Amino acid sequence: MDVIRRNTDYAIRAMILVGQADEGVPVSTRKISDKADIPYQLACKVMQRLHGAGLVKSKMGPTGGFMLKKDLTSINLHDIVEAVQGAVSMNKCIGEVHFCRHRPHCSVAGRMEELQLHIKEFLEDVSLEDLVRDCSFRDNCC
Repeated sequence: MDVIRRNTDYAIRAMILVGQADEGVPVSTRKISDKADIPYQLACKVMQRLHGAGLVKSKMGPTGGFMLKKDLTSINLHDIVEAVQGAVSMNKCIGEVHFCRHRPHCSVAGRMEELQLHIKEFLEDVSLEDLVRDCSFRDNCC
């Protein structure tokens, strides 16, 4: 099981690339696809998701593309993950109260909730600014 799915990985790469652009300079989906090594059709879908989540804004036209809608420090990995794949959940018994009749006596559920909390806190602690600072597509780090 992948906690971070393929499309989410693509979204993270795309957000780093958009975050590396000068303020106010849009990055085209074609450039995102080429530089971040994302199939073009998937790049389009990923950018739509990120736009729908309010993480990027778009500019139409021949010089159009995507720009960050929020400051680099205001976006974190958790935001990106949720925008593309929804809430991170270790399993259904944690998110859905009535999913399992054994829940009230389960010795595993509490530990899974603790793990899920650690993952969420970690993802929230990594800002897009951290990722942009530590990665350059020129160095092929992503």
